[in-house]
Amino acid sequence: MTVQIITSEHQLSELRPAWNRLAAGQPFRSWDWQVAWWRHYGRLQDRQLHILACFDGEELLGLLPCYRRLTALGRVLRPLASGEVCSEYLGLLSKRGHDLQIAGEFADSLSGRGRNPRGQGTTQGWELLLLDAQDPHDATLHALIQELTRRGHPIDTHSGAACWRISFDEDTQHPWGSEAYAKHRFESYLKQVARNHRHRLRKAERHGLEEGFTFHLASDQASLDRGFAILVELHQRRRALHGQVGMFARRRFLSFHQDATQSLLDAGKLWVAWLQKGNTPIAAYYCLADQGALYCYQSGLDPDHLDDEPGRILLLILLRRALRLGFSSLDLLRGNEPYKSHLGAKPQASLNVFVGNRDLLGRAAFSLTQFKRRSRRLAGQVLRHVRPP
Repeated sequence: MTVQIITSEHQLSELRPAWNRLAAGQPFRSWDWQVAWWRHYGRLQDRQLHILACFDGEELLGLLPCYRRLTALGRVLRPLASGEVCSEYLGLLSKRGHDLQIAGEFADSLSGRGRNPRGQGTTQGWELLLLDAQDPHDATLHALIQELTRRGHPIDTHSGAACWRISFDEDTQHPWGSEAYAKHRFESYLKQVARNHRHRLRKAERHGLEEGFTFHLASDQASLDRGFAILVELHQRRRALHGQVGMFARRRFLSFHQDATQSLLDAGKLWVAWLQKGNTPIAAYYCLADQGALYCYQSGLDPDHLDDEPGRILLLILLRRALRLGFSSLDLLRGNEPYKSHLGAKPQASLNVFVGNRDLLGRAAFSLTQFKRRSRRLAGQVLRHVRPP
């Protein structure tokens, strides 16, 4: 095995098929999501592409997709697609069964011991490796942490923001995809919901049927353009109601999603759905779907129709559709909004990993990072105690 450091954008296109195979159904780790992010965010603040790619001959076995940026703390490596786009469940990509080998190769490369016969860059040029929003169940990531620790790198891990997930039971009694199958799975799901919230869900569904709300799902470029425009408008209007500026007002954020959704739709991994009351769109959802999981990434609501509970109704339609298609979970992602627990979702903690290079500069940068984090935590504790009730 050898590790190549990919530093130029033109090398990325040929990696797409192998990259997506290694992503193994995690849409936030996919080539389509991460490379689209690089196209729109990669030129900010002197960022440089810095992807560790592990090969066995010509076969791609593993990836650690990062970029490098010079900061006051030195040269920092961070994951692609991190930051304001709020990508979740990031981690290392690896071929199943090769976790330990790939972690060892990456650790050697990051420590300056690796072989790089392809001559594509070098890992000798970083002080901090900051991996946030990582999947805590990523076996390759844990193996990398162990290998870097063995090589003398200072490391800190701590829990990050939680995502909220609803897990569904399978039904072996009825034919897959049948009405009986979908109904049984939905009733099993409702048992996870507290009785008062269960009543509210049924009431919302009945209201939607009585009012004749119609469901729409993007299936081609024309309907995607329409659905995405509805999403952006409703999201911005909903945020304005609270005196906020919605994320889609940021031009780079908007252009990234317009780019990524086109590729995801072609790959069959995108659900952009909206609900209409007559000819008026009143709710929209932007979801990523892969390997039996539906990730509800962003939403928008018409503030003039909040009494109709359009977001709840649309989410229930998506949930029923996911159950009928055999999905195993619906993930509402990060954010502690009360409606998530009301729907029976459970928190899933993410993992943040801070690694310092083992040289003097790396250790100093790592120590300063830890000091700043502890100071912020202490300041937060003090404010909670002195703040009036």
